[in-house]
Amino acid sequence: MQPCNQEGIEPYENKLGFIDFLREIRNEANDLPKLSSYMVVGIDDVLYFTKSEDRHRLSRKIHDILQAGASALQRKNIQVHVVCKGKLIKGDTLWIEYRGEKLNIDLIFGSTAKHTSKGIDWYFTGFNLSS
Repeated sequence: MQPCNQEGIEPYENKLGFIDFLREIRNEANDLPKLSSYMVVGIDDVLYFTKSEDRHRLSRKIHDILQAGASALQRKNIQVHVVCKGKLIKGDTLWIEYRGEKLNIDLIFGSTAKHTSKGIDWYFTGFNLSS
């Protein structure tokens, strides 16, 4: 993302922590204005600071929260970038390489489409996450 990488995607102006974003979704996005856009940060820390044996369960829970809030986000035409500090790697699954750990985010976001813009890879998924 810009400004760290001049060729990167321009970040959305509104910044929101990942846990706060999940809270907003559980509240049916009532406090998020229509046509707003958010740069959501901290997903890698949330997974990293969760015990490795609990990550699968947490990922499924996050997936369920996002999926349940999909209609509210779409109805309000809210745009979201989930930004990772670690390196995104797509193999059989999508994961983040962060602080020497492989954090699987495929369970959270389901099927993603890889895009490349100006030599930079990024991944897209809709709010109605595939299971």
